[in-house]
Amino acid sequence: MIDNENLRLTVVKGLKNYLQIPIIRGNQNAEPPQYPYLSYNVTTVASENNGTYGEYSDGIDRKPVTQTWSISAQSDNESEALQLASKARDWLDHISRAYLSDNHIIVQSITSVTSRDSILTIEYEYKKGFDIVFWLYDEIENPIEYVGEIKNADIKKI
Repeated sequence: MIDNENLRLTVVKGLKNYLQIPIIRGNQNAEPPQYPYLSYNVTTVASENNGTYGEYSDGIDRKPVTQTWSISAQSDNESEALQLASKARDWLDHISRAYLSDNHIIVQSITSVTSRDSILTIEYEYKKGFDIVFWLYDEIENPIEYVGEIKNADIKKI
């Protein structure tokens, strides 16, 4: 199983500490915080992977997969939204490398910052964002029970 909670907590905590703004999960029914803030959505929990699980000596079978997030900086000021999205991208793409690695998270790829602006009834919300792909393992305990080894065998012709 993918440790989604560790991934989420690690990335959100790191971004929040670096940007010093609220980081929320997108598409919620709750009221969003005051501008500016960053939102994220996990758009692909686990990519299709036509490979197989590898068996490891620790008893855990692993298969590499990717997980895609969409990240957007939201503000009532276009320059602020662009600056925050760029800072978040820089942090994930370079600055956080050691922090994420220490928490077993690898950034596989990251897209360009693009406009995701929208009109909210009578006001404009500036939204700038990008997508990021994390490379990780889907891990499952090996179901094969180890019962010992055969040291000698007598093989007779029939």
